[in-house]
Amino acid sequence: MAEEDALDALRAELDALDDTLLELAAQRMGVVERIGALKAGAERPLFDRERERGVLDRARRKAASLGLPEQVGEDLVHGLVEASHQLQGARMAYARAATTRRVLVVGGRGKMGSLFARAFSERGHEVDILEKDDGCDRPAAARAADVVIVSVDMDAAEAVTQALAPHIRPDALLCDLNSLKERVCGVYEGMLHGEGLGLHPMFGGTVRSLHRQKVVVCRVRSGPLTDWMCAELGALGLELVEVDPSTHDRMMAVVQVLLHFITVVMGNAFRRTGVPVRESLRFTSPIYRLELSVVARLFAQDPDLYASIILDNPHSAEMRAHFLEAAREVQAAVEAGDREEFRRVFREVDAYFAGFSEEAMRMSDALIDFLVARA
Repeated sequence: MAEEDALDALRAELDALDDTLLELAAQRMGVVERIGALKAGAERPLFDRERERGVLDRARRKAASLGLPEQVGEDLVHGLVEASHQLQGARMAYARAATTRRVLVVGGRGKMGSLFARAFSERGHEVDILEKDDGCDRPAAARAADVVIVSVDMDAAEAVTQALAPHIRPDALLCDLNSLKERVCGVYEGMLHGEGLGLHPMFGGTVRSLHRQKVVVCRVRSGPLTDWMCAELGALGLELVEVDPSTHDRMMAVVQVLLHFITVVMGNAFRRTGVPVRESLRFTSPIYRLELSVVARLFAQDPDLYASIILDNPHSAEMRAHFLEAAREVQAAVEAGDREEFRRVFREVDAYFAGFSEEAMRMSDALIDFLVARA
């Protein structure tokens, strides 16, 4: 009986502590709401990745100083940060832009075009849409717009911007949502009298929210509307990464061409084994299922998109050569049974990933926990 009373007392103490935690969380959300009001009024970006990283790092250090696992501190504060984003995002979504524009989205019925058309419409802008063979007067539509956003297939982007550029007013902005930047941005430099801005959303048109998503920004012919557009993208919750067009295309050769080429080769290798996917899943670890999901995800999409990404990037041949040479180096060590050579390659790659490996372990562990809980 005494033990039951003691247990009940301890549980009551836990309940009281939980209540205190929730009350403090509510106080924190009150501060977050005031910050959101300031951001909405000043049209400041919703998302600040460096600030968030600092908050989570501080939570891990504080947890460790209190004798708690660092992950406990990170998980608790991360949940609060996510709730903060939702609250601020809702406030800013309902806040109409201080200055509204007439926006023309070329390709606005496609997945990416409709995503941006809807986002700008919700911000209070007047949005018009052009589609292929819709019978609209394209020059007139381009002249009427303050901002023209080209969202078409990669192989058509250059031709479309060339056709529209002469009709863009000197006080207007032409931009594109395209995976390569040098050639399209060259059109802005050579043919455009207004402002020109290269944009590359680093996400697909099916995302449920723009919050936390990255968009690469290449300023070519900058001016007031370029600054306005960047502010609008920030207000939508996007993280902006600013580079020049040449740097963009080289980085895309690494993060897109190399990774997608490897993924296509890996998928083809899986196919060549003749082992049915479902059969292999019977024996899988969570990390295998995760890696296989990344491979299979690519093949559920448009092959022409990935063909354009791999074939059209001017640095593609260099990246594919790196992959083939790396494969030959590992293959030579394995065929020779040279364990020391294998270790050497392994250690060199480990040194390359130094500083990121720890973060990668945390991210992949979180994904594995998610899969184990739901698989």
